[in-house]
Amino acid sequence: PEIFTMVAEGGYDGIGIDTGTNDEATVNAARPLFKQFGLGSLVTAFPDSVESMKRVLDMAATVDARLVCVNAKVFPFTPQEGAGFVTDCLALGREWDIPVYFETHRLTITNDLLYTLQLMELVPELELVCDLSHYVVSRELPEPVDDFWQSLMLQVIERGAGFQGRVATREQAQVPIHWPQHKYWYDQFCEWWATGFASWRARKPDDATLNFLCELGPQPYALTGPDGYDLVDRWQEGLDIKQRVREIWAT
Repeated sequence: PEIFTMVAEGGYDGIGIDTGTNDEATVNAARPLFKQFGLGSLVTAFPDSVESMKRVLDMAATVDARLVCVNAKVFPFTPQEGAGFVTDCLALGREWDIPVYFETHRLTITNDLLYTLQLMELVPELELVCDLSHYVVSRELPEPVDDFWQSLMLQVIERGAGFQGRVATREQAQVPIHWPQHKYWYDQFCEWWATGFASWRARKPDDATLNFLCELGPQPYALTGPDGYDLVDRWQEGLDIKQRVREIWAT
């Protein structure tokens, strides 16, 4: 209840349930709170098989999730093998009548930008939740991002069905957004989000809802001092990103 109160008072529209850190008891305890606080839900899942994907969808149904964001812990060697897994998961989503999207995330099936682009070509119905921070780091994108890498990133962005608000540099997965040395990257991410929003609007019906998750991870995501604590206030940064993103959306 304390978390739900804080999120609702912070002006957010929903909460993401992360099945990598929340057990079934936690999800069951949270279930009535979504309705009590008037908050929507989505589920972020880490299935390692098609069978485990069924359990994820069962959990998503219990909290009336708007979508399932898949971070698949499967590592097929070829795009063709990966496409089979993706296709099976999407079919299950249709069976449960819950939208299923794959997140761009390291140490998952979408770990690599180029591999993901091949999956997209093989599975045209595949839509993504774009956490672009992972590709900035994993491909160590140049600063400024040149035309070649921009073109590849834009292919991913234009397949986006949702977005996540973490800002990276080519060396760090999550950086303080207001430090002057990170201004280029914060502006670049805002530009990517704006492009993604425009693409999404053009592809989706007028009554569709775009989900943007202000996801700032705990240690070891953020930069920490010698005491192990974050160097900035992640809660406040999330609020700042929310405000900036709503301004982008309004334009």
